[in-house]
Amino acid sequence: MRNKILAACAMACSLITTQAFAQVPASCPDTLRYADTGVEGLEELRRSFGPFVETMESATGLKIEFFPVGNRTAVVNALRFEQVDVVMTGPSEYVAMDSQVKGAQPLVSLARPHYASIFIVPEESPYQTLLDLKGARISMKSVGSTTGHIIPAYMLVEAGIDIDRDVQILNLGGTLFEALISGDVQAAATGVRDWDGFVERTGGGYRILAQSPQMPDDLVVAGPHIAADCVDYIRETMMANGEALIQATLKPEGRERYLGASLMPVNDSSYDVVRQAYAALGLTAE
Repeated sequence: MRNKILAACAMACSLITTQAFAQVPASCPDTLRYADTGVEGLEELRRSFGPFVETMESATGLKIEFFPVGNRTAVVNALRFEQVDVVMTGPSEYVAMDSQVKGAQPLVSLARPHYASIFIVPEESPYQTLLDLKGARISMKSVGSTTGHIIPAYMLVEAGIDIDRDVQILNLGGTLFEALISGDVQAAATGVRDWDGFVERTGGGYRILAQSPQMPDDLVVAGPHIAADCVDYIRETMMANGEALIQATLKPEGRERYLGASLMPVNDSSYDVVRQAYAALGLTAE
Protein backbone atom coordinates (compact mmCIF):
# COMPACT_ATOMS: atom_id res chain seq x y z
CA MET A 1 0.00 0.00 0.00
CA ARG A 2 2.82 2.36 0.93
CA ASN A 3 4.59 1.67 -2.37
CA LYS A 4 1.40 2.45 -4.29
CA ILE A 5 1.05 5.76 -2.44
CA LEU A 6 4.68 6.64 -3.16
CA ALA A 7 4.26 5.71 -6.80
CA ALA A 8 1.12 7.85 -7.04
CA CYS A 9 2.95 10.78 -5.43
CA ALA A 10 5.88 10.38 -7.78
CA MET A 11 3.55 10.33 -10.75
CA ALA A 12 1.73 13.43 -9.49
CA CYS A 13 5.00 15.28 -8.94
CA SER A 14 6.15 14.25 -12.38
CA LEU A 15 2.91 15.54 -13.89
CA ILE A 16 3.20 18.86 -12.04
CA THR A 17 6.76 19.33 -13.27
CA THR A 18 5.86 18.33 -16.81
CA GLN A 19 2.85 20.63 -16.85
CA ALA A 20 4.91 23.54 -15.53
CA PHE A 21 7.67 22.99 -18.07
CA ALA A 22 5.14 22.41 -20.86
CA GLN A 23 4.06 26.02 -20.39
CA VAL A 24 7.45 27.24 -21.58
CA PRO A 25 6.82 28.95 -24.93
CA ALA A 26 8.66 27.46 -27.88
CA SER A 27 10.04 30.94 -28.57
CA CYS A 28 12.15 30.89 -25.38
CA PRO A 29 15.84 30.13 -25.98
CA ASP A 30 17.11 26.79 -24.73
CA THR A 31 19.52 28.66 -22.45
CA LEU A 32 19.06 32.11 -20.94
CA ARG A 33 22.31 34.04 -20.52
CA TYR A 34 22.22 36.07 -17.29
CA ALA A 35 24.29 39.12 -16.30
CA ASP A 36 24.42 41.66 -13.49
CA THR A 37 25.69 45.20 -14.06
CA GLY A 38 27.06 45.46 -10.53
CA VAL A 39 29.20 42.31 -10.48
CA GLU A 40 32.46 41.76 -12.33
CA GLY A 41 33.94 38.35 -13.13
CA LEU A 42 32.40 34.92 -13.57
CA GLU A 43 33.33 33.58 -10.13
CA GLU A 44 31.89 36.59 -8.31
CA LEU A 45 28.74 36.34 -10.41
CA ARG A 46 28.36 32.68 -9.45
CA ARG A 47 28.97 33.45 -5.78
CA SER A 48 26.51 36.34 -5.66
CA PHE A 49 23.73 34.87 -7.78
CA GLY A 50 24.18 31.10 -7.76
CA PRO A 51 21.15 30.40 -5.49
CA PHE A 52 19.02 32.95 -7.39
CA VAL A 53 19.78 31.35 -10.75
CA GLU A 54 19.18 27.85 -9.40
CA THR A 55 15.76 28.94 -8.13
CA MET A 56 15.02 30.60 -11.47
CA GLU A 57 15.88 27.39 -13.30
CA SER A 58 13.60 25.34 -11.05
CA ALA A 59 10.74 27.81 -11.42
CA THR A 60 10.94 28.34 -15.17
CA GLY A 61 12.23 25.03 -16.44
CA LEU A 62 14.84 26.95 -18.43
CA LYS A 63 18.59 26.48 -18.30
CA ILE A 64 20.38 29.66 -17.23
CA GLU A 65 24.07 30.39 -17.61
CA PHE A 66 26.12 33.30 -16.32
CA PHE A 67 27.47 35.95 -18.67
CA PRO A 68 29.89 38.30 -16.85
CA VAL A 69 30.05 41.96 -17.89
CA GLY A 70 32.68 44.43 -16.75
CA ASN A 71 30.65 47.62 -16.84
CA ARG A 72 27.55 49.42 -18.11
CA THR A 73 28.95 49.84 -21.63
CA ALA A 74 29.71 46.12 -21.85
CA VAL A 75 26.16 45.09 -20.93
CA VAL A 76 24.67 47.56 -23.43
CA ASN A 77 26.82 46.10 -26.19
CA ALA A 78 26.01 42.55 -25.07
CA LEU A 79 22.29 43.31 -25.34
CA ARG A 80 22.72 44.99 -28.71
CA PHE A 81 24.54 41.99 -30.14
CA GLU A 82 22.21 39.46 -28.42
CA GLN A 83 25.04 38.00 -26.34
CA VAL A 84 23.03 38.24 -23.12
CA ASP A 85 19.32 37.65 -22.55
CA VAL A 86 18.47 38.73 -18.99
CA VAL A 87 20.15 41.42 -16.89
CA MET A 88 19.76 42.45 -13.25
CA THR A 89 20.55 46.14 -12.96
CA GLY A 90 20.20 49.27 -10.86
CA PRO A 91 18.08 52.35 -11.61
CA SER A 92 20.88 54.43 -13.15
CA GLU A 93 22.08 51.54 -15.27
CA TYR A 94 18.53 50.84 -16.41
CA VAL A 95 18.01 54.42 -17.54
CA ALA A 96 21.27 54.25 -19.50
CA MET A 97 20.34 50.87 -20.94
CA ASP A 98 16.85 51.98 -21.89
CA SER A 99 18.16 55.03 -23.74
CA GLN A 100 20.65 53.00 -25.78
CA VAL A 101 18.97 49.65 -26.31
CA LYS A 102 15.58 50.24 -27.85
CA GLY A 103 13.00 47.66 -26.89
CA ALA A 104 14.59 46.43 -23.64
CA GLN A 105 11.82 44.67 -21.73
CA PRO A 106 11.53 45.08 -17.93
CA LEU A 107 10.52 41.87 -16.15
CA VAL A 108 10.23 42.58 -12.41
CA SER A 109 11.59 45.06 -9.89
CA LEU A 110 13.12 44.22 -6.52
CA ALA A 111 11.26 46.63 -4.25
CA ARG A 112 13.23 47.18 -1.06
CA PRO A 113 12.69 49.45 1.92
CA HIS A 114 15.09 52.21 2.88
CA TYR A 115 16.39 52.86 -0.63
CA ALA A 116 17.18 56.57 -0.59
CA SER A 117 20.10 59.00 -0.55
CA ILE A 118 21.35 60.88 2.49
CA PHE A 119 23.91 63.56 3.32
CA ILE A 120 25.85 63.00 6.54
CA VAL A 121 27.64 65.74 8.50
CA PRO A 122 29.32 65.87 11.92
CA GLU A 123 26.91 66.53 14.78
CA GLU A 124 28.50 69.92 15.52
CA SER A 125 28.55 70.97 11.86
CA PRO A 126 27.09 74.44 11.19
CA TYR A 127 25.27 73.14 8.09
CA GLN A 128 21.50 72.89 8.51
CA THR A 129 20.36 72.68 4.88
CA LEU A 130 21.84 71.53 1.59
CA LEU A 131 22.16 75.14 0.47
CA ASP A 132 24.49 75.71 3.42
CA LEU A 133 26.97 73.32 1.76
CA LYS A 134 28.17 76.03 -0.63
CA GLY A 135 31.96 76.02 -0.49
CA ALA A 136 32.11 72.55 1.07
CA ARG A 137 33.99 69.42 0.00
CA ILE A 138 31.63 66.45 -0.27
CA SER A 139 32.58 62.79 -0.60
CA MET A 140 30.33 60.50 -2.65
CA LYS A 141 30.42 56.95 -3.97
CA SER A 142 31.64 55.97 -7.41
CA VAL A 143 30.45 57.88 -10.47
CA GLY A 144 27.09 56.51 -11.64
CA SER A 145 25.94 55.14 -8.28
CA THR A 146 22.23 55.91 -7.99
CA THR A 147 22.03 56.68 -4.27
CA GLY A 148 25.71 57.54 -3.81
CA HIS A 149 26.25 59.96 -6.70
CA ILE A 150 23.47 60.67 -9.23
CA ILE A 151 20.67 61.45 -6.77
CA PRO A 152 22.82 63.32 -4.20
CA ALA A 153 24.21 65.53 -6.96
CA TYR A 154 20.67 66.12 -8.22
CA MET A 155 19.56 67.04 -4.68
CA LEU A 156 22.27 69.70 -4.57
CA VAL A 157 21.17 71.13 -7.92
CA GLU A 158 17.54 71.17 -6.79
CA ALA A 159 18.62 73.03 -3.62
CA GLY A 160 20.14 75.78 -5.74
CA ILE A 161 23.80 74.75 -5.74
CA ASP A 162 26.02 74.85 -8.82
CA ILE A 163 27.86 71.56 -8.41
CA ASP A 164 30.70 72.70 -10.68
CA ARG A 165 31.37 75.98 -8.87
CA ASP A 166 29.80 75.99 -5.41
CA VAL A 167 31.05 72.63 -4.08
CA GLN A 168 33.85 70.13 -4.65
CA ILE A 169 32.55 66.60 -5.13
CA LEU A 170 35.01 63.76 -4.55
CA ASN A 171 33.89 60.36 -5.87
CA LEU A 172 35.73 58.13 -3.42
CA GLY A 173 33.79 54.89 -3.68
CA GLY A 174 34.14 52.77 -0.56
CA THR A 175 36.45 55.26 1.20
CA LEU A 176 33.96 58.14 1.33
CA PHE A 177 33.48 57.70 5.09
CA GLU A 178 37.20 57.80 5.81
CA ALA A 179 37.33 61.27 4.27
CA LEU A 180 34.46 62.44 6.48
CA ILE A 181 35.92 60.92 9.65
CA SER A 182 39.35 62.45 8.98
CA GLY A 183 37.83 65.85 8.27
CA ASP A 184 39.05 65.98 4.67
CA VAL A 185 35.44 66.63 3.60
CA GLN A 186 32.62 68.44 5.37
CA ALA A 187 29.85 66.07 4.26
CA ALA A 188 29.37 62.61 2.75
CA ALA A 189 26.56 61.40 0.50
CA THR A 190 25.52 57.76 0.37
CA GLY A 191 22.56 55.40 0.59
CA VAL A 192 20.42 55.50 3.71
CA ARG A 193 21.05 51.80 4.30
CA ASP A 194 24.68 52.70 5.15
CA TRP A 195 23.64 54.91 8.05
CA ASP A 196 23.22 52.28 10.79
CA GLY A 197 26.57 50.67 9.99
CA PHE A 198 28.28 54.04 9.98
CA VAL A 199 26.84 54.96 13.38
CA GLU A 200 27.88 51.58 14.77
CA ARG A 201 31.36 52.06 13.40
CA THR A 202 31.86 55.59 14.71
CA GLY A 203 29.83 55.39 17.90
CA GLY A 204 27.84 58.46 16.89
CA GLY A 205 28.76 62.09 16.55
CA TYR A 206 27.12 62.51 13.14
CA ARG A 207 23.68 63.39 11.84
CA ILE A 208 21.68 63.19 8.62
CA LEU A 209 21.51 66.61 7.00
CA ALA A 210 19.07 65.69 4.21
CA GLN A 211 17.35 62.62 2.79
CA SER A 212 15.82 62.02 -0.63
CA PRO A 213 12.45 60.39 -1.28
CA GLN A 214 12.37 56.62 -1.86
CA MET A 215 14.33 55.72 -4.99
CA PRO A 216 13.12 53.47 -7.84
CA ASP A 217 14.03 49.81 -7.50
CA ASP A 218 16.65 47.51 -8.94
CA LEU A 219 15.10 45.45 -11.69
CA VAL A 220 15.50 42.52 -14.06
CA VAL A 221 15.38 43.30 -17.77
CA ALA A 222 15.12 41.06 -20.84
CA GLY A 223 16.78 41.96 -24.12
CA PRO A 224 14.69 43.19 -27.05
CA HIS A 225 15.48 39.99 -28.96
CA ILE A 226 13.52 37.83 -26.50
CA ALA A 227 10.03 37.05 -27.86
CA ALA A 228 7.10 38.75 -26.11
CA ASP A 229 5.41 35.49 -25.09
CA CYS A 230 8.66 34.25 -23.57
CA VAL A 231 9.04 37.53 -21.66
CA ASP A 232 5.48 37.20 -20.36
CA TYR A 233 6.16 33.64 -19.25
CA ILE A 234 9.36 34.55 -17.40
CA ARG A 235 7.71 37.59 -15.78
CA GLU A 236 4.67 35.62 -14.60
CA THR A 237 6.83 32.79 -13.29
CA MET A 238 9.09 35.17 -11.38
CA MET A 239 6.12 36.95 -9.82
CA ALA A 240 4.58 33.61 -8.81
CA ASN A 241 7.86 32.58 -7.13
CA GLY A 242 8.78 35.98 -5.72
CA GLU A 243 9.41 34.96 -2.12
CA ALA A 244 11.59 32.01 -3.11
CA LEU A 245 13.64 34.21 -5.43
CA ILE A 246 14.15 36.88 -2.75
CA GLN A 247 15.25 34.25 -0.23
CA ALA A 248 17.68 32.85 -2.80
CA THR A 249 19.03 36.37 -3.42
CA LEU A 250 19.72 36.75 0.32
CA LYS A 251 21.63 33.46 0.69
CA PRO A 252 25.11 34.64 -0.37
CA GLU A 253 27.08 36.81 2.03
CA GLY A 254 26.82 40.54 1.43
CA ARG A 255 23.26 40.63 0.05
CA GLU A 256 21.72 42.30 3.11
CA ARG A 257 20.47 45.25 1.06
CA TYR A 258 17.65 43.01 -0.16
CA LEU A 259 16.32 42.28 3.34
CA GLY A 260 12.61 43.01 3.32
CA ALA A 261 12.51 43.19 -0.48
CA SER A 262 9.73 41.81 -2.65
CA LEU A 263 9.24 41.29 -6.37
CA MET A 264 6.91 43.83 -7.96
CA PRO A 265 5.73 44.79 -11.45
CA VAL A 266 7.96 47.42 -13.05
CA ASN A 267 6.60 50.97 -13.19
CA ASP A 268 8.80 52.64 -15.82
CA SER A 269 7.62 56.14 -14.86
CA SER A 270 9.16 55.72 -11.40
CA TYR A 271 12.58 55.94 -13.09
CA ASP A 272 11.80 59.43 -14.41
CA VAL A 273 13.50 60.93 -11.35
CA VAL A 274 16.77 59.35 -12.53
CA ARG A 275 16.18 60.61 -16.07
CA GLN A 276 15.54 64.09 -14.65
CA ALA A 277 18.73 63.85 -12.63
CA TYR A 278 20.76 62.96 -15.71
CA ALA A 279 19.28 65.94 -17.55
CA ALA A 280 19.79 68.38 -14.68
CA LEU A 281 23.41 67.28 -14.20
CA GLY A 282 24.16 67.50 -17.91
CA LEU A 283 25.06 63.82 -17.99
CA THR A 284 24.50 61.45 -20.87
CA ALA A 285 23.09 58.02 -20.11
CA GLU A 286 26.16 56.14 -21.35
